[in-house]
Amino acid sequence: MKLLIFPHSHFCEKARWALDYKAINYKPVAIMPGTHPITVRRHARYTTVPVLLDDNDAIQGSSQIIDYLDRKYPSLSLTPENVDDRQTCMEIEHAMDEKIGVRIRQIFYFRLYADSDYLHHCFTHSMPMLKRFFFPLIYPVVRSRIYRGYVISDRHVEEGKREFESVMNEIGKILEQRQYLVGETFSRADLSVASMLSMLVMPDQHPFPWQEIPDLETKVYYEKFDDHPVTHWVRKIYQDHRLTNGSDTTLVQ
Repeated sequence: MKLLIFPHSHFCEKARWALDYKAINYKPVAIMPGTHPITVRRHARYTTVPVLLDDNDAIQGSSQIIDYLDRKYPSLSLTPENVDDRQTCMEIEHAMDEKIGVRIRQIFYFRLYADSDYLHHCFTHSMPMLKRFFFPLIYPVVRSRIYRGYVISDRHVEEGKREFESVMNEIGKILEQRQYLVGETFSRADLSVASMLSMLVMPDQHPFPWQEIPDLETKVYYEKFDDHPVTHWVRKIYQDHRLTNGSDTTLVQ
């Protein structure tokens, strides 16, 4: 079993965490952003990652991968059995993928997309020297795609920040008197929200070796959330539930 990933991606982290949580043996395969459509389209319809390759099956998308794993490996299910809890869980997951996942990615790249050294670290981690040498050649194309696909405009980023901050406060209220977002046990809702926030919190248990953010404006914005109750919750969720199973050695394609 292989998982096609961008090493720093929060959506890829969501799939990796599900595999590790269930102690499933797999190999994460780091692919180069910019040239990744060539690899991904060999297996899946779209060009996005993560993509799980399991014999003849190719499952694309982090939520779809969790669905697949819970069906094939029902032990330590991440999806609640209770119908109401399951519906609430799925609603939270899909909403937060958009309201947190998309927004924090937009905020993350807003200024960092222009920092070639930082993107080089994010996009070529664990890759051999030849591929690390190749990245600067395609960086102008990658930079343009990031801006058009994620950042879009200054106005969109400001809107994204407002929505992100509002959602963080909403989650904080939900967690005021409870340990988990749905029910009394860890579920895909917790895993999803914590994964989406890994780009903000950068927890030690994350398999990617985060570097300090070099851009002062981005760093100051991140520091606003250092003592936020949801940030503390994410750190605890990672400490308590982000276990690895020896699959952190990343292959390169």
